[in-house]
Amino acid sequence: MKLPGNYVSGFIDGEGCFTITISKHKTKKLGLDARIHFQIEVRADDESIIRDIQETLGCGRIYFLSYERYGWHPHVELKVSSLKEITTYLIPFLKKYPLRAKKRHSYKLFLKTVKILQNKEHLTYEGIEKLRGIRKEMNVYSKKSSVGQDTGKPCVRSGEKQNSVMN
Repeated sequence: MKLPGNYVSGFIDGEGCFTITISKHKTKKLGLDARIHFQIEVRADDESIIRDIQETLGCGRIYFLSYERYGWHPHVELKVSSLKEITTYLIPFLKKYPLRAKKRHSYKLFLKTVKILQNKEHLTYEGIEKLRGIRKEMNVYSKKSSVGQDTGKPCVRSGEKQNSVMN
């Protein structure tokens, strides 16, 4: 079921996460791989709302996350990793229904990252350094402080995820 845009935007303000990851990669020219994604993660008993948000946004994949080894309830995650889906669906949606809380700061930085990737700047050391700077700035707005750490994720979720694609 499609949801009201302002409701989804508010949900993203509360539960959404804009992420930049930079990792080592043997086959890449620089030996590094830069990626971005957007995600919303909730307990599995709220799966229906995640499916409705996916339908409203028109993009993303849903994953089942098992935190069994920690004694936690399972979770579901809506994740948008494709630059094409981010630029075609997510950005226009958030332009029409803007974020209003602190998350908007991370989102503005995320938009800078999208431009860097679109311009292929991430394929240079200078571009990677730009991304690291943006990521560090994003961490200021995260749930957990990462002062003195370069974690790579603006909203750190504790626990090791065991992912399985649901669709």
